[in-house]
Amino acid sequence: MIDDDRTDAALLSAAQHGDGDAFGRLVRRYIRAATLLATQLLGDHDDADDVVQDAFTLVYRKANTFDGARPFAPWFYAIVRRLAANRMAKAARRRRLLRLWGAHDDVDVTSARVISAMDARVDADAARRAMAALSRMQRACFELVVIRDLSIPEVAAMHGISESTVRQHVFRARAALRHVLDGSEPRQRKS
Repeated sequence: MIDDDRTDAALLSAAQHGDGDAFGRLVRRYIRAATLLATQLLGDHDDADDVVQDAFTLVYRKANTFDGARPFAPWFYAIVRRLAANRMAKAARRRRLLRLWGAHDDVDVTSARVISAMDARVDADAARRAMAALSRMQRACFELVVIRDLSIPEVAAMHGISESTVRQHVFRARAALRHVLDGSEPRQRKS
């Protein structure tokens, strides 16, 4: 595979003019991060794959609405987040209707993840409890940066937040995990 140094906007423009290979290159640039984001939001890898596929289809169909003067990543990740939110809302409506009709809801939208990046010696239950104690954004940023090895700018674009906010979430997550896993007291700030 030849590395293509064209910008995202140039690839999207070429794809809009019939260059299927250009769109393929754009997909390869973003598919991993988009799938990780959608999986975090939905808790299910299969649903995440569907959302990412829908997002790329929408990007291809709406390529003419993209403002080439703006960065592609935030626009694309906003589409992924919106499609994931729509899917979650639809699943919630379905569960609510099934409850009203007395049917059993056999599908749990959230899936448990065991993440133990702080210390390999920690048992899985302690890691699960520690991760559950984090806020949603701390957990998301920590997982993407520390576990999945994505860059801070990439995670910032994925969640539509600043890079400094991502750093802050990762820092706070590490401190909270260290506190829970080691049983140590959190550090007090000096006044």
